[in-house]
Amino acid sequence: MFYAKPIEGYEGSYEYHIKKCIEVFYIEFNRNKLALTKIMRCIGKDIDDFERKTYLSVVMHDFGKLSYKFQEQMRKTIDKKGKIDYFRHELLSFVYMIFATQNYLKAEILEFPYHYYAVLSHHKRLDINLNDFTRERDIIMNWPELTEEEYGYGLDLVINQRNVELDLVDSLGGYKIKKESILKYFQSQLAESHLRRLNLERSDIRMLYSLCKGILQYSDWIASSNKKSLQQELKQSELREKIKIKVEADGNQYIERIFHKECAMATNDVVAIAPTGSGKTEASLLWAVKSEKSKIIFLMPTMVTSNSIFARLTSYYFEKEYCGLTHSNADVYFAINDECEIIDSSKLRYELLQYKVFLTPVMVSTVDQLLTSGFNVGHWSMKEYALVGSSIIFDEIQAYDTFTLALITETIKKIKKLQGRVMIMSATMPKFLMNHFKNLLNIEKPIIATELMDRKQNKWRYIDEQIEDILDEVKGYINKGKKVAIIVNNIEKAKSLYNDLSEKYNALCLHSEFIMKDRIDKEASLQKDNDYKIVISTQVMEASLDISFDIIFSECAPIDSLVQRAGRCNRWGKCKDSEFIVFDYSEIALKNVYKDKKDILEKSKAVVQKNQKYLSEYEIANMVDEVYADFNMYDDNYNKGIDLYNRISDEEIIFDLKYDEEKLQTRLVENTKISIIPYIYKEVVEELFENKEYAKISLYEVPVSIGRFKKYILRNYCENNYSLPIYTIDYNENIGILYNDNTFDML
Repeated sequence: MFYAKPIEGYEGSYEYHIKKCIEVFYIEFNRNKLALTKIMRCIGKDIDDFERKTYLSVVMHDFGKLSYKFQEQMRKTIDKKGKIDYFRHELLSFVYMIFATQNYLKAEILEFPYHYYAVLSHHKRLDINLNDFTRERDIIMNWPELTEEEYGYGLDLVINQRNVELDLVDSLGGYKIKKESILKYFQSQLAESHLRRLNLERSDIRMLYSLCKGILQYSDWIASSNKKSLQQELKQSELREKIKIKVEADGNQYIERIFHKECAMATNDVVAIAPTGSGKTEASLLWAVKSEKSKIIFLMPTMVTSNSIFARLTSYYFEKEYCGLTHSNADVYFAINDECEIIDSSKLRYELLQYKVFLTPVMVSTVDQLLTSGFNVGHWSMKEYALVGSSIIFDEIQAYDTFTLALITETIKKIKKLQGRVMIMSATMPKFLMNHFKNLLNIEKPIIATELMDRKQNKWRYIDEQIEDILDEVKGYINKGKKVAIIVNNIEKAKSLYNDLSEKYNALCLHSEFIMKDRIDKEASLQKDNDYKIVISTQVMEASLDISFDIIFSECAPIDSLVQRAGRCNRWGKCKDSEFIVFDYSEIALKNVYKDKKDILEKSKAVVQKNQKYLSEYEIANMVDEVYADFNMYDDNYNKGIDLYNRISDEEIIFDLKYDEEKLQTRLVENTKISIIPYIYKEVVEELFENKEYAKISLYEVPVSIGRFKKYILRNYCENNYSLPIYTIDYNENIGILYNDNTFDML
């Protein structure tokens, strides 16, 4: 018996694995056949030819495992004895796939053999010098070869499981591998002179390769995990019933909104505008499930919003096995939610990796996880394959800078080529953004929750003072029993206000400089019934927290941020005299937070001063448009993003770039953060490390700006056996990090 996996018995056999891969391949290919046919038609390719080549890549991707060298590896691994001599099996698969299909190769001299390269790269990165195959390239002079028996066995599986006609070379006939010829062929197909002769755009070559490789890897991963190839099959009628159950469980009467009906009826792309509390998530789901068996992908601006949407989907609408969550701290999310007893088990790590490549039928992710696929890093081909015929939702589109908007724009163009559907959502969408995406998606008009746009939730008011000058008014509202929040633009101001107000009132301070565990606990306590008299926060209050205050005092900020903050004031419309009160911004905020947005800040201040009254959603939208009336979206940063995506597609084509995916710049974030662990948690994190609960260590990390890190923290590194970022810096669970100009000497 030939082995494919180091598992004793038939389930470890080559035959078992290949048959499972083929089974998954046909399920997946048939699910997406209509979309794939349209894709091929658009670039002048035949769907039957693509099916044949992709089938061959799936059925022959492990052909090299039939060699004595790999079988020896498997036997030694299973028996747990003997030194193993490794050879990359996919390199042999590449060689024998070319040999077996040489009749096609001769007839397709001006076609790019993307299926060969998909096989070669299904485990390792690909570059022109084969740097991930240096042992085979430079050290092993004589490559292992297949015998006639081994070749015949593999070929029989290829032929017997096919649904397409194949013209394959059925005998080795004394064939011997010529290493130099193989390496030369590999490079020749990617040479500039050859690429210019082909009848395809380079972006189309890249797309064919990523689709073929994506299907191959999807089939391989699902077959290897012994999972079923799940499909999203929730119907609109079933979803409506689930929404009804949720609404009634919250103590409200279910009445389907016009906005929801319009989204549910839309068959193509949508730009949707709806204020806070309008049920945008449910509306987008109704739109998404209209496309039968379509994968659903939610792309959010932050990890917090991603976690919130994932929890909502798995709590009310989908079984957990159908949903995935991916962002840079997804492992921590699952750790704190006790998804697995042993958080760092190989099983959970494999689950997280499958989420990272958008494998599940319903995915929630930060937008960055998808944008990095355009940089040819990580498992980019699997992410791009996940877009085929899918329904992709970009939420809170106003949250991104022009560089990121450029990357999103190019990604949407790719989604459309891959026959995906796109929904752009926002509660505050300036006209420049609306027009941009309407033109990009060829939409006549957006879907607007008009039934909610006349509502007036809060009275807006402006006070031309600093927060310190109006604390008596703040206290007056607290003393009247109002739920009050203060939102400021910098952390130290929030700490200072907390110190002043917490002496008399039950207060809560919320900002980014808490360990993750404390911040999660604070956010959770806010969203439950709480008895806080006053909450002091920074911009973190803008993102996804499902909370409501009677009175909010907010430091002046760009108008879109103010609208997001106002969305936490009288959120459910139950307060009759709610107020959203804006006070003047500080010089510190202008210098450190909004230094490149002074014009926007001044215009925001002016427009609020002119509109001090109960404001409808329409009036708030007009304020946003007024502030951004002269805003140039297509600036140098936008052009930089466009050029970057197109240059990678044109120059790198199918080659992988060797960068850390999590560190790639997808946003113009100038305030770089560094994670540190306060000294008081030294014993806790060391114990977690010893117990191999690595994900939970992140619960005790605090992100700090690089400026503060260098000034106050860098010199206070605490040596430890695990090279953890522990620093002797004071920390208080109520206030966060406590800075001091003096060097700490706590040890």
